[in-house]
Amino acid sequence: MKEPRENSNNVRKRKPNSTKRVVILTSVIILLLLIWQALSANKIHQSYQASLMDSVTEHVISDYQEYFSQLRLELDLFQQKQLNIIQLLQKQGSTASQETYMQLLKTLQGDIDNTRLFALINQNGQGSLAHITGNFLTDCEEEIKTTLASGVQESLFLHRSNNSVHFDILQPLSTTSKSNEYLFVAFNPNTLIDILNQYQLPHQQLFLMRTDQKGHIELTTEAGNEKYEEMLVDNEEYESFSYIKSIPNTRWQLGIRLDPQYNIDLRNKAFIQAIIIWFVLTVFVYVFYRQQKKGILRHQIIKQELAFADNHDQLTGLANRNNFEQQLTDYIKSRDVTFNNETGVVLKIDLDKFQVINNSMGFTIGDKFLHRISLSLQDNLPKGGVLSRLGNDEFAMLLPDLAFQNAEAFANKIRCLLKKIQLKENTKSNNITASVGVVAIDNSIFDVQQVLSSLGQAISLAKEKGRDRVQVYQSNDKQLLKHAKEMEIVHELVDALKEKRLMLHRQEIRATAVGQPKHYEVLVRMKSKEGETIPPVEFIPAAEKYGMIVQLDYWVIEQTLKCIMKEDSDNHYSINLSGITLANKELYQYVKNLFEQYQVNPALVSFEITETSAISHLDSALYFINHMIAFGCNFALDDFGSGLSSFSYLQQLPIETIKIDGAFVRDMDVNSINRTFVENIKRIAVAMNKQVVAEFVENEEIETMLNNIGVEYIQGYHIHKPELWYEHQE
Repeated sequence: MKEPRENSNNVRKRKPNSTKRVVILTSVIILLLLIWQALSANKIHQSYQASLMDSVTEHVISDYQEYFSQLRLELDLFQQKQLNIIQLLQKQGSTASQETYMQLLKTLQGDIDNTRLFALINQNGQGSLAHITGNFLTDCEEEIKTTLASGVQESLFLHRSNNSVHFDILQPLSTTSKSNEYLFVAFNPNTLIDILNQYQLPHQQLFLMRTDQKGHIELTTEAGNEKYEEMLVDNEEYESFSYIKSIPNTRWQLGIRLDPQYNIDLRNKAFIQAIIIWFVLTVFVYVFYRQQKKGILRHQIIKQELAFADNHDQLTGLANRNNFEQQLTDYIKSRDVTFNNETGVVLKIDLDKFQVINNSMGFTIGDKFLHRISLSLQDNLPKGGVLSRLGNDEFAMLLPDLAFQNAEAFANKIRCLLKKIQLKENTKSNNITASVGVVAIDNSIFDVQQVLSSLGQAISLAKEKGRDRVQVYQSNDKQLLKHAKEMEIVHELVDALKEKRLMLHRQEIRATAVGQPKHYEVLVRMKSKEGETIPPVEFIPAAEKYGMIVQLDYWVIEQTLKCIMKEDSDNHYSINLSGITLANKELYQYVKNLFEQYQVNPALVSFEITETSAISHLDSALYFINHMIAFGCNFALDDFGSGLSSFSYLQQLPIETIKIDGAFVRDMDVNSINRTFVENIKRIAVAMNKQVVAEFVENEEIETMLNNIGVEYIQGYHIHKPELWYEHQE
């Protein structure tokens, strides 16, 4: 089935448009982060304001305490300086002159700022100068009373009259030894309010409040209260104060209230900034993702176009060989689970003598023919089928739902259809004919290569029979039967590898000299499902022909090294390598890794390569031989003498041992020519410093001849019959 090429619109429809979701999600995350940052900043600022208010309170209280202490110190100094006059006023009492009082008051006011008046208090709490100062205010009398009662002034507060406000300092008189007699001085609260104003910070109001009268405010820095008017606040307003702390030895507590609008403005400002930043970042993210999406979309389109080009034929748009083989592989694997014994067919359509059209009419006309053929095949492709152009003039169809019994009729329909194709440019009215091969995907099919090989055999037979015909692979033709038999053997080998039915035998290669370590050749055998041993001559050729030999050789190498590791002896073993395996570039690294994995001494292992494979793959053979010799292994050239250029290539191969082809050994006791050939090989080996192994030693007479010639090693059924060495045990 031809796969439609996807354009950019298809990509957009197929791929969900995620940009909008990504932008929205990113925008929401950014907004949440910015709101969290704004709230955190506001919280940090509130914490900072709290620390500022604590600092302001400490400074105000400290300055108040210092101010009161300074006033008391100055009053004591004043008493020392004016001791005589104070004593005179105290002695005269109610008869003291106003002039003397006023002179002393003026002096006191000159020494201490904000002084209003002074009085002398006796032990009874009465003012001895009442005729001059007048009676005390009720608040003053209360403070005098509490001071006399406790002996210390510790309840300082403001006293209010109709037209003034002040606070009193009661300092013990220095003129008498009697206790509870005080110098009473009233002060204006200017300094108190100045201290509050000094430490007031922006967006803060400071309040001097009574501790004994909740909500009663005596002083404040709040605008509009310059005359020290008394204020009262209700409970709700009292609770709005941000910070409150008592002042020792007074009836005051210092309260700080942040401007309510300040917090609102601060929070609004933070949120506005967050919204602005969020908007800018959202726009940036949107633009960024739009650009990214365009880039990704372009990349996806290019990637899909490249993928389409990799998997489709450029001329026809059909699936190419790789694509077809992959789909066929998937189908073969899937049919193991859902296998229908009656459906599943592959057709190969090979155009007959298409090169004639290209040569006579030009490649342009040839390409038009191919395009028309592909369209006709697509129009007649059953539902669920796969159509491919395998090569220049080869097409293939995978038809999963076509019944075996209808396959030949369908193939003939396709063949006849192609014969009817004509082009306007084709004035010579050359008809296109095709040879069609048909293979049913039944239980004998196990991989793609088997299918393609079978189709190739069917096409070859169809062309031999005259072309323009259909050849079903499952027929009675001898050539196809031979190929089918080979496929069965390959299938059996695949199963044997999976089911661990391969075995290793070993046959001794005996040294003619005494005292040499034992040497064996490793031989592979296959056990059938019925338990019969299958000799290598029945499956090795098929394995080499159909690409299984490398896997088989790798298995033999690994199992041999495992057995050597378990055997733990000084026996030497020779392993046969095919030419295909020898040409594998990964062979050296694979073998080296196995030696390291199983900790086998390389000197215990030799590799036997045939003369034909070494010559056919000379470069790869030299690479592997040189590297493995450097690693510690030895090499033998097997079947020596069977090739045409043995002696010239022998000089190029750094091998240690020559293994004479058994065809020259098995009858050398009765064939003088073969005996002479063996003798000559030995002479050459001596000249080249190489050892010789003679195989197919079948009797004692041949053994004696070989000993006389000086052959170093002999091998054959007369010496030692192959014995089982490894078989998988459940």
